Amino acid sequence: MFISEPARETPVVGEYDVVVSGGGPAGVIAAVAAARNGATTLLIERYGFVGGMSTSALVTPISEFRVSGRQHVGGIPLELMRIAAELGGAELDRDSGNWPVNDEILKLAAQRLLLESGVTMLLHTWFADVVSEDGRVSHVVVQNKAGRVAYACNAVIDCTGDADVVRAAGLPTTKGDVLQPASLWFQLGGVDTDALEYVFGDAVDGILPVSETIRARLSELYGAGEFPLFGGPWINRFFHEGMVSINVLREPTDASDPEWFSRTETSLREKMHLVIDVLRREFPEFRDAWLAKSGIQTGVRETHHIVGLYELSKDDIVNPKPFPDTIAKGAHTIDIHHTDSIDQNELVILRRPYNVPLRSLVPQGSENIMTAGRVICADGPGFGSVRVMATCMAMGQGAGTAAALAVRDGMSMSELDFEVLRTTLIEQDAIIDFDNVSALAAES
Repeated sequence: MFISEPARETPVVGEYDVVVSGGGPAGVIAAVAAARNGATTLLIERYGFVGGMSTSALVTPISEFRVSGRQHVGGIPLELMRIAAELGGAELDRDSGNWPVNDEILKLAAQRLLLESGVTMLLHTWFADVVSEDGRVSHVVVQNKAGRVAYACNAVIDCTGDADVVRAAGLPTTKGDVLQPASLWFQLGGVDTDALEYVFGDAVDGILPVSETIRARLSELYGAGEFPLFGGPWINRFFHEGMVSINVLREPTDASDPEWFSRTETSLREKMHLVIDVLRREFPEFRDAWLAKSGIQTGVRETHHIVGLYELSKDDIVNPKPFPDTIAKGAHTIDIHHTDSIDQNELVILRRPYNVPLRSLVPQGSENIMTAGRVICADGPGFGSVRVMATCMAMGQGAGTAAALAVRDGMSMSELDFEVLRTTLIEQDAIIDFDNVSALAAES
């Protein structure tokens, strides 16, 4: 059944060169990059702060900026992390490049970076729709306490994580039959962190340490029906004595299905309290633990992907290609979480960086729509690596720079001069030089 809503005129309240939808890791960096490259830039974010999964879902550490002892993510993402570290909210001394962050400090660091770069932030605002024709968006429509309003734009970057803009514009997307599960992170105080020191070490080959003792007992309880589906558990020291951040819960869901995801949110929040009770009861390190904070929302790994001009594949990641339109590098382990088992994740360890081409961020049929983040066009294993936040940040710098150059030069996203884009990114400290792939391969 359908209803007919009354026709209405939506006021246009502003005009920008670039509108970025979504203020997560990719969106923050994309907006900064666009503004620094001369574009008037508007960032739309549904919460009252930016940072996405790193701040709303408490995901830490941010993975990963280094591999095999070398930096492969630099530029604006590294600048953001350094600001957070100066404020006491990030640890950048881990050689693996898996860097813990304090969500509250990262919120502040990111908003300072945005405002100082000249980005206009529009918080507490939901993306609603676009006015578009033949892959060209003329207006982005949003909904907030002021009602339904529109912003004219010359380019839009979809950093929603769910390809909301791309789908609204009628461009093709895809979604796997089995999506990676969602997880609810939480932080505990009152923990004997001295006794847990052995699990706070650096990642090795992209794999964070896990307490086999704790995991074994939780596995027994899971087998007895007394503990929910879980992964890890991955337990991270959280900046203050007695505090930890925990990633243990997981549940199959589709975050682009509001009813299903609502059930997931309520289910995982109930299970979180069960998990905390079990930790207190079973392990002396947690006997006096108390809940400090849980994610404002459950952490989402995967929903819709764009159908892009190029699909990043497992082979592109395991055997890096010298793409002429490289705009970012990744190196995270191919990490696929199970939806129906507590077995450890499916892992393929990487020891050298691979290249991410701009074409994987451009939807087929797009004239002025760019994307960044987990909506990237990639096959299952490829996505299992490229989805992580440091790589999404690097994609953001590439996408924001590309959008600004496209607007400046009057080009469509598929017509961009890759050499100009490449030169601009290198001048702004992005690490995209594909020549070092063969050198790193020879060393590994």
